[in-house]
Amino acid sequence: MILSISSKQELDRVFLGTFIILFVFQIFFWFSYRDIGPDFKIIENPPNKKFIKAIALGDEEFLFRSLALRLQNSGDIFAGFAPLKNYDYKNLYDWMILLDNINPNSNVVPHLATYYYSLTQNKKDLVHIIDYLDSHASRNLSQKWLWLTHAVLLANSKYDDQEKALALAKKLADNSNDDLPIWTKQLPAFIYARVGDSCMAFTIIKNLVDENESKKRLITEQEMEFMKHFIEYRLNKLKSEKFDPTKCPDYKKKS
Repeated sequence: MILSISSKQELDRVFLGTFIILFVFQIFFWFSYRDIGPDFKIIENPPNKKFIKAIALGDEEFLFRSLALRLQNSGDIFAGFAPLKNYDYKNLYDWMILLDNINPNSNVVPHLATYYYSLTQNKKDLVHIIDYLDSHASRNLSQKWLWLTHAVLLANSKYDDQEKALALAKKLADNSNDDLPIWTKQLPAFIYARVGDSCMAFTIIKNLVDENESKKRLITEQEMEFMKHFIEYRLNKLKSEKFDPTKCPDYKKKS
């Protein structure tokens, strides 16, 4: 059926009007929503234990390696890298604990926590890394003590919480494993010295010296020289305050 000229002109006007309306609507839609970006999480919420058992299919070690690799590359998104300040560190902590529950012996996750995720630009996020390292080390402190040492150092320096650092340092020093390096017993002394409690710092070192003299704990010559240097350094620094170690309560008890 051949349309008349007037009918074709009318149809063209309808198409043109529809195009203009849709074009105006498209411009309005773009201006209204141009600032809305994709809603995504750098790290999804960790699954529950039952789901982990189901997806492991009997090979939890393979699942652990797969999830650990995913955690390592979690910031690699949309052909770019998310800064650590944008991570949800509570969520990250939950993932690390989950992976420890699958494989508590591996050092992959504490390595990531210590040498990568601790570099976050948000200081407050560090508490989750410190708590994780404490949790990981506490599973087997005789074998995992090094990670607790990292927790102490993070708490004392980057997180700047000497109370937390001291609690962790005492936990490490109280470990019954005599094969640990002698400096693990000295960490509380360094923190006490930093907060200004010279009596406690001096007493801890003196107790170690007394243990060596009584043959309870043998200290190498290098370690002994280091302790002497620490004591002399602290005493020289506090000369202006007229620090006298004999006035420390614990010193009197041991003398």
